[in-house]
Amino acid sequence: MEFIKKQYEKLVLGFVLLAVAGLAISLVFSVSQVRSDLENALQQLAGAKQKPLVPENLETNLTQTYLKKVTQRPQIVLAAQDHYTFNPITWTRASSGRLEPSKPRPNTGASGLTFVAAHDLVLEIAFEQVAGTPEAPRYQFSVRRDYEKSANARRAVVESVAVGSENKDQLFRVVEAQGPKESPTQFICELIATRETFQLAKGKSFRRTQGYSADLRYEADRRDFPQKRVGESITLSGAVYKIVAIEKDELVVSAPNSVRTTVAR
Repeated sequence: MEFIKKQYEKLVLGFVLLAVAGLAISLVFSVSQVRSDLENALQQLAGAKQKPLVPENLETNLTQTYLKKVTQRPQIVLAAQDHYTFNPITWTRASSGRLEPSKPRPNTGASGLTFVAAHDLVLEIAFEQVAGTPEAPRYQFSVRRDYEKSANARRAVVESVAVGSENKDQLFRVVEAQGPKESPTQFICELIATRETFQLAKGKSFRRTQGYSADLRYEADRRDFPQKRVGESITLSGAVYKIVAIEKDELVVSAPNSVRTTVAR
């Protein structure tokens, strides 16, 4: 026992060294086994048949939605009334005491005018009947000038025209009457102002657009101006504007200070 007490530390150290040696030997064998397993796995992977890569399906609804957002960007209108970066609004205190944004007012003056629709103002000519004598027949035509300024001038009137006759008051002349004199089937006519030739068959009418009228809307006053013509005036927020020109897709109005504004449809 005395010997064990004296050699106790050496014996413990010996046991520890033996355990460490055993653990080292075990690790050597474990590393060798792991290395062998890895080499076998690599050989199997190298010899295995590779599966082809399947491309991702990009035709899903979600993908198409995002592609549409990227390719079709929304238009930014910085001058719009509801775009507050360049059109700041006024905040007012309501009766409840809360601060609330005031609603933007519609544009006033010519900039607030909307061109709703255009209507053709036509010249219409139609054959009515034969007059005069069999030897010197005259042909009666109904003529409507919808483009005239006065309402009386727009009413349809009957004009009696002989073949080949022409005077300063005539709108058109008859160049030739085809068919029997007492019952012609077609006329060859000519507009005197422009020397434009046109054919007019019995039972048909000749129509030519000579101008336009316009339907207008003024949102600031919530007013509509139907069938307005060139030369007429409209009142916008108390100011009188004159219509100086109307085309199919735009019109021009003149302000009291003579500044002209073009309004597109």
